[in-house]
Amino acid sequence: MSSVKIVNLNKSFNNINVLKSINLSINEGEIISLLGPSGCGKSTTLNIIAGILDFDKGDILFDGNSIKNIPTGKRDVAIVFQDYFLFPHMNVFENIEFGLKMKKIKKCERNKKVQELIDLVKLNGYEKKYPSQISGGQKQRVAIARSLAINPKVLLLDEPFSNLDINLRQEMREFVLNLQKKLKITTILVTHDKEEALMMSDKIAVMVNGEIKQFDTPKNLYEKPNSKVVANIFGERNYISGKIYNGLFENEYVKLSLDIDKNESLDNVELMISKENIEINNENYPNGVIGKIKKKTYLGENTIYEIDIKDFILKVSSNKHFYEVNQNVKINFNLENVVYFTQ
Repeated sequence: MSSVKIVNLNKSFNNINVLKSINLSINEGEIISLLGPSGCGKSTTLNIIAGILDFDKGDILFDGNSIKNIPTGKRDVAIVFQDYFLFPHMNVFENIEFGLKMKKIKKCERNKKVQELIDLVKLNGYEKKYPSQISGGQKQRVAIARSLAINPKVLLLDEPFSNLDINLRQEMREFVLNLQKKLKITTILVTHDKEEALMMSDKIAVMVNGEIKQFDTPKNLYEKPNSKVVANIFGERNYISGKIYNGLFENEYVKLSLDIDKNESLDNVELMISKENIEINNENYPNGVIGKIKKKTYLGENTIYEIDIKDFILKVSSNKHFYEVNQNVKINFNLENVVYFTQ
């Protein structure tokens, strides 16, 4: 295991800056995610850490020591890609063994290590199967075991679950997370899936256009994003324009009491409220802002309602499925985790 520090990392392709002064500090044994849309620089960052790509400026430190002049094969880094890249002519045992053979480890030690890994990733009985004979989840376990065989200091995962169906994806997320916690190996996961990042990470680095916009815990990123750009990575939010004074947020249709400094006064702000932090009730409910349901989308556990309040549409996620389009309702706001941005 190693701590990892990325310092002012810059990378350009054809005079286009794809990484712009990336800075990250990852503690030993942590799992962190690089989260962002396609083309934001996530995989480029991972490939630079692995030594597959060079970089223009900056440095990468493992346990405080620079690795920029250390060749790929000597960095003690293992990477698992979304396509697994298993050798089709080798069986499960031979695929896992491959890195150990390259390191010229004695056969008896190789056999012992491979069998330990087969036990660890629960592939007993599949040792002589070839990649074409096993499922996607089993292939992924082989790829992970092969990566772990060389005892890497850092494990890199490049969208490893994207080729799996939804049920297997969830199973493999939990499997890899439990394995990572058991081995306490420093891990960097690249993903564009917010749910995956939230459930698997100690911390998440939100990347947009080659920059890290915020690096924080999943809870803080979801509840207290530092910008609308970061907020929208984690799903659609409601933004309500208005002004703040004497601890109140106010516009032409709502007046909300906020837990903020009462001396703060701002004339042009946007209050961010997630769909989950708005409660919907019958129009006879004693408190709340009245509105009319304009659209209803059933999603199983929850229903998304679009509610018109004086020509302004709010989206509400609720487990109350019985309200109907054109029905008048009252809504109340949970302002515990309210965030506002100046315009």
